[in-house]
Amino acid sequence: MKFAENFETKLVIKWSKGLFLSFIFGFVVRLIPEVLSLPYPIGYDPIYYVWRIKSNVVWCDWSQVFSTWLLYAILVGLFDVTHMNPFVLVKFAAALLFGFNACGIYYFATKALGWTTKKGLLAAVFFSLQIATLVLSSNFYRNMLGLGILLFALPLIKDDFKSLRRFMVFASLSVLVVFAHEYGSVVLFTVVLGFLVGRLLKGTNIKVSRVLMAIFPTLALFLASVYFSVFSLPHEVEKNAIWVYEPQGNYPGALFYLKNYLATSGTAQYHPMYLDLASQVLSLFAGLYIVVLPLVLVGFFEDSLLDSWTALLLIGSFGALIVPFFALDLWYRWMFMLVYPFTFYAVNGITKVLRSSRRAVDLTLRRVTWMKLTDRAFKLILIFSFSLSLVFVATAMQGTSVPLCDVDDTIRTMQWLNAKMDDGSTLLTQYVFVNWARLYMDERRSLILFKDDINMAIDVAIKRGYSRLYFVWWNRNIGWHSLTIPNGFAAVYGSGRISVFEYSG
Repeated sequence: MKFAENFETKLVIKWSKGLFLSFIFGFVVRLIPEVLSLPYPIGYDPIYYVWRIKSNVVWCDWSQVFSTWLLYAILVGLFDVTHMNPFVLVKFAAALLFGFNACGIYYFATKALGWTTKKGLLAAVFFSLQIATLVLSSNFYRNMLGLGILLFALPLIKDDFKSLRRFMVFASLSVLVVFAHEYGSVVLFTVVLGFLVGRLLKGTNIKVSRVLMAIFPTLALFLASVYFSVFSLPHEVEKNAIWVYEPQGNYPGALFYLKNYLATSGTAQYHPMYLDLASQVLSLFAGLYIVVLPLVLVGFFEDSLLDSWTALLLIGSFGALIVPFFALDLWYRWMFMLVYPFTFYAVNGITKVLRSSRRAVDLTLRRVTWMKLTDRAFKLILIFSFSLSLVFVATAMQGTSVPLCDVDDTIRTMQWLNAKMDDGSTLLTQYVFVNWARLYMDERRSLILFKDDINMAIDVAIKRGYSRLYFVWWNRNIGWHSLTIPNGFAAVYGSGRISVFEYSG
């Protein structure tokens, strides 16, 4: 194939230049939707990050030193130094994190998998143009930070820490993973355990003690964070806020990370029927990966680090279908993270197709006999996959916790409430508006925060003696959330599609 020959002979890149190019490519791809959505960041969680920056809160109490505070420390520190607009700072951080993960993919591909610089750069490009990556980056900044650090840490264990420098770097990066995000920590321990077990079963000579010594401080910190998650210390960050939401389906105590997905509730995270759960799991997987799945299957290969990583994410993604009453929490988060190992398999599939003759490609497909990956199909897969991602960048990534067109109206509504409310009133705040209320209302304004059950929030407000109850919601059904305005509420203020409703009993 001429394209394959050109790919091999004309693309010559130094390793350091490839690392820089992978970062720049990821940074630019993620910056595009942030520029299009000015002045507000994309996604639900970023509004919370803006509030953390303005509150200047890294730790709520001393026990949270063992929590996932690294992103907050970075954002608050940058804000204190630069005095940048918090919204702009968070938008800039989104692009930086995305670029950091893209060059992490390049680093892992070249250092852990031994790929060439051009193949590693192809992996970074492919990763940056996946819908799953873009969705993950639009909300889960801490998750992206933890996985980005992880990509630089894992390749260091393959040589059994033959130098003290590599030992110390791995130990330091592992600690940062724990401080960044709990999912990254779980992936780290799973991959290290899988690596050790795999080497021992194969009889490979390996310095187990060195690996255990390097991971021990990280494991101790992680166990401390789990302990304080189960036995948290009482603290009040917001004295004016009351949460009336209790997660349904989660097991108590030390099994908090497991869920009964068949527990009935009104949100998309809980499923009253198994068929409802199965349809959501399978439809999300199809939407994220069905186009690139042929490349993943063609390019699948065994690797001591990727094997256990992929197995963990598949269990987290589909465990809810096997044992729906006792599966890992947040199955969709695990499914989004599948984009990391799937990227390496898919890119390996791409290079197999590019570098092989038609006969050799047919031989690689014997284990997938139902799939006929012709040259035309291969090109269509790439074009269709990247086109979907570009459309997603330009259109779908145009909302915060509320649609972008409603943000200014939401802010005006919160400012009106801030001027209107007094000590005898409270705002019943559904979770999509929580962080907007935090940002644009004084701390002396009472907030009752809920997720699904507004009637429970009303009961709490009445029991606490509030005489005037307000509620912010859309004045028409936009299909954004399933919550509807209950009886007893009348509109008292409106701005665009957002209105304030007052409870009359």
